[in-house]
Amino acid sequence: MPELPEVENTRRYLIEAGLPGRTITGADIGWAKTIQTPSLEDFVLGLTGGTVQEVTRRGKYLLLKLGHNGSKTGPTLVVHLGMTGGLRIQPAKQPAHPMVRHTFFLDDKTELRFQDGRKFGKLWLTNDAKDVLPPLSVDPLSEGFTSKVLRDGLDGRSAPVKALLLEQSIVSGMGNLYADESLFLAGISPLRPASKLSLKEISRLKDGIVTSLTTALEKYDQDRKGHWPDPAMGLSSWSIPREKTGVCPRCGGPISMIRVRARGTCFCPKCQK
Repeated sequence: MPELPEVENTRRYLIEAGLPGRTITGADIGWAKTIQTPSLEDFVLGLTGGTVQEVTRRGKYLLLKLGHNGSKTGPTLVVHLGMTGGLRIQPAKQPAHPMVRHTFFLDDKTELRFQDGRKFGKLWLTNDAKDVLPPLSVDPLSEGFTSKVLRDGLDGRSAPVKALLLEQSIVSGMGNLYADESLFLAGISPLRPASKLSLKEISRLKDGIVTSLTTALEKYDQDRKGHWPDPAMGLSSWSIPREKTGVCPRCGGPISMIRVRARGTCFCPKCQK
């Protein structure tokens, strides 16, 4: 599933591919249920003629700010990539991937194509992104994401820390894979009640979150440079093996695979306490 690094990689890709400044001349929506708001007809009409002013990100959401008729003010196209989604800007004459569900036509004879094999992606067109976004924490890649912010989010919560890391109001953009990696780097068991973590452990966890995300982004940055114009949409950057026969890279012991609140979880019971 696309998590913060994958979504941020997509944002950087769209900027490098020249999307800001391009005008959307029309859209072909191949799966109507992807559109969350407004109606399908109003969605397409609202997009048409919109010039992309900027491409930003909030957690796992991409925000394409549009302007109309020379004005920089207009609606925002909010994109959630779902479990298997990805975006590509390609020449209109280039054959589309068979999993392209939606195509946005651009004024330079290229197309913004939304691949979504499992059809779990979502699209909104709104005058204010806050109206459609869920509660989100400060971005974990920003200076505002501190040990205190993380501590306040976990304070008094007796649930397993792994489960709480997946709450977007605590760590926006975090998903299953990077939660496991962050806990491994911090040496903390995913089963630990969050309220039992010491201040030192929370500080280690904050550092583990930042390290896991930035390490992934560095790998994506290198991949975009090396495989342009079709870089990878998903890369494996975590150090903890995600397989039953996996071996801990620290102690050489076996990796345990369990479920925490119905989510597959990998950890080293020897190194993570």
